[in-house]
Amino acid sequence: MRSSQALYSALAPSYAEHFDVPHRRAYDTLAWEQVRQILPPRGPIVDAGCGVGRWVGPLLGLGYDVIGIEQAPGMIAEARRADHGPGFTLVEGSMETAELPEASAGLVLALGSLQYTADPAATVRRFASWVRPGGTVVVLVDSLVALVLELLRDGRYDEAVERLRTRRGVWAVAGQDAEMHLMDRAGLYRIFQDAGLREVRVSGLLATAAPLGRELLADQLGRDWDAHLSLERQLLAEPVLADIGKQLLATGRRPAAGPGE
Repeated sequence: MRSSQALYSALAPSYAEHFDVPHRRAYDTLAWEQVRQILPPRGPIVDAGCGVGRWVGPLLGLGYDVIGIEQAPGMIAEARRADHGPGFTLVEGSMETAELPEASAGLVLALGSLQYTADPAATVRRFASWVRPGGTVVVLVDSLVALVLELLRDGRYDEAVERLRTRRGVWAVAGQDAEMHLMDRAGLYRIFQDAGLREVRVSGLLATAAPLGRELLADQLGRDWDAHLSLERQLLAEPVLADIGKQLLATGRRPAAGPGE
């Protein structure tokens, strides 16, 4: 796996603008709606791969203490420059090696970052160990099936077969590129179950992205944002459609301790 650090460091100064495009704003909105429904009664909340802290502000605004983990030097610099305040603690390093107290967090988020780790299953097990009994782990990753469908739609047949065979993708931006794991609903569900998490749910965000394509999707969102987001909410509620979502959002809860534990 080629490291994502150089890519994210190069992207850091313009990261906010990078997300100011219709399809990214749409899946951000959908993801936040899902996260809001499962926020814990108390923190701290761990944001694994926090970047510049896009999710930190809203969580701090709701009264949570947030622990952010970030390894890309450019992202770290921007997160420190943002000065999120005393409720935010930044841990510099990889989520694969960061040492956090076991069973200490109410929620662990890894939104768009898990797919860049060497071993996503092992990393989810670490996340599960960080949340207290009854706490929740949430991850957002790129969908293998959605990418393959997009490539087939665009006539890029050889690349579609290659992505399907290797289950790896490449993201290129800002003159850099990084490899990522591509996942499907069944595999992500299994990773969560094997980590000891229960009440696992995997939903697909932006189910219309693959069939419509980016330009038509942007047009639909531009014409009637509320109506299209309403459609997307209906589609993400259907488990059978999860894999065609551009992003997969997985949630799982660490079982509550029994009497005497």
